[in-house]
Amino acid sequence: MLTKLPTELLHIVLGHLRFRDLETLLNIGGIAHVVRHCLVRRFRFQYQASSLLRQFEGMPSDTRKDQETRHSLANQLLELICQSVEKCARQDQRAKFTELLSSLEKWVVRRVLSGELPTGMELDYADLCLDIRYMYLHRPAVRVLHDAKYRRRSTKYPLAPFLPREFTSIWRRQCSQGAQMLAKSNNVLSVNNAPLCRAHATRLHFARFFGKLFKVTSLYLESNLDGTFQECVREALVSGDVESLIVMRSASGRQEDVESMCMMVSTAAEQLWAYLNSMGDLMMADPTSEQQARLVHPPVGIQDDDNNNDDIDGDDDDEALSSPPDWLMPQRYTIHDDTRLRLKIMDELCQKGWCWFN
Repeated sequence: MLTKLPTELLHIVLGHLRFRDLETLLNIGGIAHVVRHCLVRRFRFQYQASSLLRQFEGMPSDTRKDQETRHSLANQLLELICQSVEKCARQDQRAKFTELLSSLEKWVVRRVLSGELPTGMELDYADLCLDIRYMYLHRPAVRVLHDAKYRRRSTKYPLAPFLPREFTSIWRRQCSQGAQMLAKSNNVLSVNNAPLCRAHATRLHFARFFGKLFKVTSLYLESNLDGTFQECVREALVSGDVESLIVMRSASGRQEDVESMCMMVSTAAEQLWAYLNSMGDLMMADPTSEQQARLVHPPVGIQDDDNNNDDIDGDDDDEALSSPPDWLMPQRYTIHDDTRLRLKIMDELCQKGWCWFN
């Protein structure tokens, strides 16, 4: 129907569409030139960046793995961001840089999670991301555009492209889905269950991509990467997704054994309880005026059960306010025995050379 519209009306229709919708319309030959003109006019950065990513995917495997080719493509992507940011006022440059970088990160991850990539291409994408990160960290002119005061920033929360911490929410969701998939499939992936097999392959694709991002490209990032890695190990063990953990660890090149990974969970629990105990002692010994008021008049959500019985039919919001946050739940610091056993078995298989996920 779009191909039958007059050019003026087609421009009006295209003007109300999002970038992803317009990108899809590029496949319609009759209006491709009009769509391309609209993309360049309205979404120049998005169109140019996505075109480079499509070009990367269309390369032969040997060409994608060539360091010079990958380096050139990473440089073009970073230059696209810088050119767009330089046009902004100085006070807006950091926000614009963050916005464009976030868009690029989302496009790459969307491709990895699409299920359309052949096995191994997620590692090529990870190498491209590492090249972008390396160039960013070793070019002061680029870093100044993102953060004019970067030389005085603490290394506790470093700024850099494609840091694993940007994708921990996806990792957590993938681990949860992996554990649910394992329970539903009774530990067996049938070749006749195509959706389950695709979801399994996509989950391992992301685990490989995610693990590769833990490569230390600068000492500036080392402590941050170590902390994020431990957090992700704990998430996989607590949720029970051992397979993703093994794949992620293998891609990262780290050599943590089973006991050291399990120790990360118990250590986090000990640190949490020690912190809570010290804060409790401090509050009882020298409470602030606000803490003193809370001790004398506790919030409604933590009063005695007798008082709460009258509010059983209250709003769900009140129940949510009275429930503890996720990081305080005991199950967030517990590894089930079967999870530990599966981890030992899979780790032993990897040590023997059977890497079924490659």
